[in-house]
Amino acid sequence: MIELQERTRRISPSRLHEILQRNGCASMVDPFMGLPTHLNYLKRHGIAVHGGDLLEWFVRVGEGIVANDLTILRDSEVGEIVEMLPGRIYSLDTFKAWEGVFFSEEQCVYLSVWHDNVRNLRSDGQTGLAILGLWRTFCYWLQKTQNPDDMPDVAPSELAWSYIRETEAWVVANMRHNTIRQTDVLTTVEAQRADALFLAPPARNSFRSADARIWMWEAWWQGNPYFTIEHAYRDSLFGARAADPPAYARALASVLSAADAYPLVIVQTTEQRLADIEGIVANARPNVEVLAPHPYEIYLIAKK
Repeated sequence: MIELQERTRRISPSRLHEILQRNGCASMVDPFMGLPTHLNYLKRHGIAVHGGDLLEWFVRVGEGIVANDLTILRDSEVGEIVEMLPGRIYSLDTFKAWEGVFFSEEQCVYLSVWHDNVRNLRSDGQTGLAILGLWRTFCYWLQKTQNPDDMPDVAPSELAWSYIRETEAWVVANMRHNTIRQTDVLTTVEAQRADALFLAPPARNSFRSADARIWMWEAWWQGNPYFTIEHAYRDSLFGARAADPPAYARALASVLSAADAYPLVIVQTTEQRLADIEGIVANARPNVEVLAPHPYEIYLIAKK
């Protein structure tokens, strides 16, 4: 059974919005965006947002709820995602390796069907919305294995339909140019200019303790049940070469150096990591304010 972590990464979009407003920022870049629901929140509140990540499914979702201003999924299109379509040839054994370990035989078949159906959607926006809805279905299944009596049994296609239909509410235009890219952190930092840079850097060796739901959903998107998150981060700035404290410090310092053109840098960390992170930020910027609403949600607000 997978151990589902209670909290892997906490970002309060409303708190982030308050920080941006207080400092007169109308645009922000997040090169470690993860699941970009916080960027969608900021977009809704008029902030121009630009995100980046190395995991492709995060990027696809960003194309659905950040870069996308208009595209939605109609009922007929949702039906073509959640059901096995007549005349289409499916690879029903794609996720058989998960059968009996994480999911039932029926669930593994649906994961294969959905994997194939999503790739036949017409646009990046629709694909991102579908992936977000199916991700929530996937999380429901995993949570139910831990609490089988507390959650109702819902047919896979019905559950997926419900979650995908809800994604329409995430689509909004803010009359600003919002972008998403799949690339390493330094490329994202240097490719875009904005009033603020938000950094929620991974902890050292975080890929080894990453939430199983994150790497499994990337494995689903890649169509490879044996995919591990190390594949995505192997050659990245915060990958294996940043495993020891000095190397990690150099990696973060290089990001802050690349961010010299940003008037404001917001670095999120935790109480446990604050001592290490604060020194690195203070070396890069002379004025650093610490906002600590919770031990697991601390912001270093750095100005020139």
